[in-house]
Amino acid sequence: MNSEKLNSLGQVLIKYRKKLNFTQQDIAKKLCLKLDLICNIEKNILPNNIPWVFYRGYIYSYARLVKLPKKRIVIFLEKNKEQNYCISRHLIKKNINKNIFLNSIFFLLIKFIVLLFSFYFFFRYFRNLI
Repeated sequence: MNSEKLNSLGQVLIKYRKKLNFTQQDIAKKLCLKLDLICNIEKNILPNNIPWVFYRGYIYSYARLVKLPKKRIVIFLEKNKEQNYCISRHLIKKNINKNIFLNSIFFLLIKFIVLLFSFYFFFRYFRNLI
């Protein structure tokens, strides 16, 4: 039991998975996740494209599937909470900046289309007056 405490969560998940004779493919299939995500969980890698909230949910699901005690998961997540919070904040800020840029382009495009329609109807109206 003490040797398990020295391991990372990924190593503990692998150990429990192997006790149940599951492969990574089995876990991915049962959780409806991609195989590379399962590999990242076991290697303790937080992918850049997944917010921490979802990743934490995937870890909980994986741990429940291999019957890992919830207390062990909570301890690991609390240890890494601050680091992962910073990563998530960075990703959220990056996505917000991207959204602001896309929204401004969309707004300019709509403005341009309205302007074109205005000119079209304006000139059409004046042509009928003459």
